[in-house]
Amino acid sequence: MLSRTTSRVALAAVSALIVGGGLAIPAVARAAANIGPRQYFVGEIFNTSSAAADATILVVCPSGALTGHPAGGQSVAVHEVVPPPATLGYTGNYGVKVDVSLIFTVGGVTTVDSIATLSQYDVRAPISTGITVPCSGSGVMSYTPLPNPDNSGKSSAIGVAFKGVAP
Repeated sequence: MLSRTTSRVALAAVSALIVGGGLAIPAVARAAANIGPRQYFVGEIFNTSSAAADATILVVCPSGALTGHPAGGQSVAVHEVVPPPATLGYTGNYGVKVDVSLIFTVGGVTTVDSIATLSQYDVRAPISTGITVPCSGSGVMSYTPLPNPDNSGKSSAIGVAFKGVAP
């Protein structure tokens, strides 16, 4: 009888560790799941989440240039978060996608570049090397749930620092 009880306690403890440690599993180990209504999410830029500090986007800039193009190999993604934190994104009553946009201002002109529209969690979308961004400065990567007709969804954002690198 003692061994059966011990086995049940051990099984419960392992189950709790697996469930409780779900957020610690690296994004590459998670299976993609469809985005759906009433889910909480965190945005990611090249392995930096909106729950962490600002992310850096590397920009290929010739010497003396003020603008350039994002270096290849950088990406964005969203990850479902359970339990729900108060400061992160929420898909609302109808959200089944997350629109990712890069927003920055240069010389008083604000630019909004669409990066991707994601319909699954844990799937990376590349940041296009064809867009033009500043070689230095800052911006915001915005993660907006779609559709959001009743405004029940909540966007998430990551501060972005642009860092010029030589071609």
